[in-house]
Amino acid sequence: MKQLELWKLGMQNVLAASLRSALTVLGMAIGVAAILAVLTLGEAGRVQVKSEIGRLGIDRVIITAAGETPLDTADGKMLGEALSAQVEGLVCLPVKARAGTAAADVVLVGCSSSYLQQVSPAVSQGRMLKPGEWQSAAPAALVGMEAARTLRLAPGNWFSAGGSMLRCVGIVESCYTAAQIDFLHAVIVPVNVLTPWTGSALQELSVQVPAQISPDALAGQAEALLNDVGGKAVNAVSMQVQAEAADAVLDVFMDVLRWVAFICMLVGGIGITNILLVSVRERRREIGIMQSLGATGRQICGLFLCEAMLYALTGGISGLMLGGLLIALAGASIGLTPVVQFTDCLSVFACSLLLGLVSGVAPAARASMLRPIDALREE
Repeated sequence: MKQLELWKLGMQNVLAASLRSALTVLGMAIGVAAILAVLTLGEAGRVQVKSEIGRLGIDRVIITAAGETPLDTADGKMLGEALSAQVEGLVCLPVKARAGTAAADVVLVGCSSSYLQQVSPAVSQGRMLKPGEWQSAAPAALVGMEAARTLRLAPGNWFSAGGSMLRCVGIVESCYTAAQIDFLHAVIVPVNVLTPWTGSALQELSVQVPAQISPDALAGQAEALLNDVGGKAVNAVSMQVQAEAADAVLDVFMDVLRWVAFICMLVGGIGITNILLVSVRERRREIGIMQSLGATGRQICGLFLCEAMLYALTGGISGLMLGGLLIALAGASIGLTPVVQFTDCLSVFACSLLLGLVSGVAPAARASMLRPIDALREE
């Protein structure tokens, strides 16, 4: 019996019990789809988490004064030269803001345009500050959503903050930063607007981390420089520890999901073994006739292995299609943009074929060990 004949006969046997075969294929397909979905959605989730942490300032070190002596512009200049890094200052003043009869306690935040880009404000109404407004220290301001609601401000309205008249050009609904500032209750202006009030004093320094050094190492160097050279007690923090912790938690979560998905596929493999064992019992007389006509035990074994591979092949292909559908639906539901990798599809499909082959070993061995005389006794 040639190999092609074995495959043809195996296909006929699979199609002969169409409903039973369909359920067996479905079990394998669900396992394949589960593993593919876990791999793809897990990677998309990891990318999303890293992106969100990155927006919080993982590539920056935030430095604040720990003692009574405040930071100033000279400290920022010294750090920039010593660390060969970009350093930006931040000024914060708690003030009373008024617009008509409405009043609110807000934080007046003075910063540079590059710092504002780093915290990625989401402007829901109006616009961002223009380059000319940054350079000329124009009385233009971005107002946090909660502060704007209390003051009943809209883009274009004028209001007072700390005695200075400012014009609202945009409403900010969210910001991403490691700094301890509630931007929803803040008023953001060019830092030069606050210089007449604060002089050179700064509440915070933001240091851009160069590519050749880690954030934690840079934080340690910055603290040492300000302590030794500037004589100031400071706290320097980065998001590196939080990022590593989030990555570790995500790894554990993904490992659990992979094991659950693998168990789903294993159940599909057990289904193949079960259906073939039942098939061996039902086809004992057929096996005996084949042996009496000259079929060897090896050929009988090959026939059942072919049937197992057909189940796995069909289940693998169906599972890849089902997995693609699940990934699309889940991605749209939870707001991810997953990308199915060819290597993931190939590895999952190869695993399904291997599992199908292993699942067919026991039934194939049992069928090949039947004696013709025993098999022909079956009615």
